[in-house]
Amino acid sequence: MPRSYSFEHFTVPKTATGSRSLRRRDKQQLSEKRAEERRLAKGLNYGRSHAETEEMFQVRAMNAQLEALAGLSPNAPVKPTANNLGQPIGALPVAEEPLLSRGALRDVLDEALRQFRALQSGIQDATRATGRLLSLPMDAVRLAAQRLRLVQG
Repeated sequence: MPRSYSFEHFTVPKTATGSRSLRRRDKQQLSEKRAEERRLAKGLNYGRSHAETEEMFQVRAMNAQLEALAGLSPNAPVKPTANNLGQPIGALPVAEEPLLSRGALRDVLDEALRQFRALQSGIQDATRATGRLLSLPMDAVRLAAQRLRLVQG
């Protein structure tokens, strides 16, 4: 279908350089306005570290209240009793350790035997190394004597 108008790309005006700067200025103004709105809507924002400080303050205040309810002074050390066994307030009780089973005892004995054998082989290696170290000067003298015989002979 033929066009109802003529289009010559050489005669069409290009976008003015001013329009680009106007668009940038408009975007900047809009972003500044939004930033200001966010700032006014939220109020002050101190960041995560401040929030963590606030949480720690609340935790300390709650601990002080618990200690006051328990009748403890905040600076007094916790005395071990049958109930708390020196644990802080709110801590879970310590589970009783089960007695060693026969399999656990056998494992302990096997480990002890393995460690004894490792120690025994280490002592054997040390005695061999000591004997070799003591024989080195004699070997050096023997080699020197052989060289002297070759030089003289």
